[in-house]
Amino acid sequence: MQAKVNNFRISQRRPLWLTLRFIKYTYTQSVFFSSANNLKGSNALIVIYENGLTSKTMQYIASQSIHPATVFLNQNEITKRHCKIRWFNQTSEIKRCGHGTLAAANFLIDHFGYCPKAFISTSYERFTIKEKKQRAQLLLKSIEPQKSKLAKDELQNVFSLAIKAAYSTGDKNGYTVVLFNKEFSEEFDKEFNKNPDEKQDLKSLRVDFKALSKAHKNAVIALNIQNINEKTAIVQFRYFAPQFGVNEDSATGSAVSVIAPLLFRLLGLNKAKLIQQSNNGALLNYEFNNAKVLIY
Repeated sequence: MQAKVNNFRISQRRPLWLTLRFIKYTYTQSVFFSSANNLKGSNALIVIYENGLTSKTMQYIASQSIHPATVFLNQNEITKRHCKIRWFNQTSEIKRCGHGTLAAANFLIDHFGYCPKAFISTSYERFTIKEKKQRAQLLLKSIEPQKSKLAKDELQNVFSLAIKAAYSTGDKNGYTVVLFNKEFSEEFDKEFNKNPDEKQDLKSLRVDFKALSKAHKNAVIALNIQNINEKTAIVQFRYFAPQFGVNEDSATGSAVSVIAPLLFRLLGLNKAKLIQQSNNGALLNYEFNNAKVLIY
């Protein structure tokens, strides 16, 4: 199924880079939004290109975009089972981008009627795509964080709320999850819904981004539990990565690969509703099984 270039223009006024001969199609795709909950989610600019587009030009195109991520797919690969994928923000290439990958998959399904079974990043990580009712779902391997007193100490003065615990996936270019609820336990499950102090809203959380950049090498996920029952939970989170050119991300699918195994370990839950309390707000659902996370 072919599509016309004019159908995919991002605006009536075309930026200069759109005239480049290597660019075939562009489109803006939204993910993780919920009209019912007044959550806007996040957008990605999808760029389908022919051979010859350099990394430098990709970065230039992304620098001109207003969207959190610009996704690049080679036209020769989008019809194959496996397709290489690259993501950029305004200042640098992104190593992992869940929302950009889902946006690309939904774009291909909506406008071409097909989608690769998996996207492969430059670090050879596989981003598997499942289809359900003509919508894409993203399957990722989980990343298990470990409790870290060092991370807790480094970040204690960065946030306006007291950190109760911190879990980290590594010392560099990884993720650190900070918890603002008290340490989880059997007593926590029983008392949680009775104690309003444990239900602090992350919207009011203040962050010293300059201090965060200096104090810690990882992207930081702020996590707060709102409601729990036997089968699921409603969990708030925010995502900060000033070290990588993004003070706060609006909707972060890749973070779920870290959040899901941690919530399973602490609460025994294999699914939850995640509310990302960024300015836009986002809704992310997931299912966690066999060390893999299905995100939708």
